[in-house]
Amino acid sequence: MSPIDFYILHTSSRQASDRFVCQLADKVWHQGYRVYIQCDSFARAERLNVTLWTFKEESFLPHDVYPDASSVAPIRIGYTEQVCEGMDVLINLSETVPAFFEPFKRIADVVENSPSLREKGRNRYRFYKNRHYELRVHEIK
Repeated sequence: MSPIDFYILHTSSRQASDRFVCQLADKVWHQGYRVYIQCDSFARAERLNVTLWTFKEESFLPHDVYPDASSVAPIRIGYTEQVCEGMDVLINLSETVPAFFEPFKRIADVVENSPSLREKGRNRYRFYKNRHYELRVHEIK
């Protein structure tokens, strides 16, 4: 079973949240993993796409928005229930557990700072806990 890391954000800024996701994707990719970021909407995927382009002035994170059948980018951003094959780490930004979560070697679940999103994060935590996954919580200030 994949270990699951919950990252609890203590900022309500969407910009700060997107920046944290970029930092996490950067770290995971530099560890040699292929990263899939699951969003709830095309708008969020596009915003994250733009943020990844401008995230670091001195470097580039190779990425694209999935599904783009011609791409082989090691960081992919999705917003549908389609499975993106060949990825190692799932960064979940959606409000639910993606139906395709099981094949990933690791899962990072980002919980944003609002009462409704925290409650949805708790629901995802309970989902994984009831299935006996190894869970870790990280408070991000």
